[in-house]
Amino acid sequence: MTRHFSGGPSTEQLLAWCDLARRAPSAGFSQGSHLLVLDGVDRDGFFEVSGAGTWFATSAPGVLDCTQVVLVLGDPSAYTSRYSEPDKIDHGLTNQESWACPFWLTDAAMVAQNLLLILEDNRVGALFFGLFGDATSTLAHFGVPDGVRCIGAVAVGHRSEIDAPSGSAVSRPRRPATQVLHHGRW
Repeated sequence: MTRHFSGGPSTEQLLAWCDLARRAPSAGFSQGSHLLVLDGVDRDGFFEVSGAGTWFATSAPGVLDCTQVVLVLGDPSAYTSRYSEPDKIDHGLTNQESWACPFWLTDAAMVAQNLLLILEDNRVGALFFGLFGDATSTLAHFGVPDGVRCIGAVAVGHRSEIDAPSGSAVSRPRRPATQVLHHGRW
């Protein structure tokens, strides 16, 4: 994850990569994952409205130099509507409470992972982070419909020459495979 940015891709290029990223799996092909690209004054507004700007200013100020922020969103109504159709109705997933695992979040997470991999493959820096403060007001500020959930944000830009690995992945060891890989039973 990048924490110091210097410049970045054009918005047109990022939109093309976002179009590719959205081709992640989609339960029932509900296609309820959305990407909201914020640049310029919208990016600045995001940092202000969300409170992320205040936090990053003291903890990782180089993040504020990203050229874009992409909000990764999942729309539960796309899934409950799709699973209300004749070929899916028997699954009993016509309301959000019926989903043991809310696939609008799972599918959106796969879109986020695709975007991170695409950016890495194109040698563009990225930082995935959760929304700060009241996510509902942040989303409303950008016209996101009520009920649509944000699984996180991706700061995008070229890695600055001073960027170096940091964060928990540097200070905490990776758990050994024997602790997380299971075969046959736990």
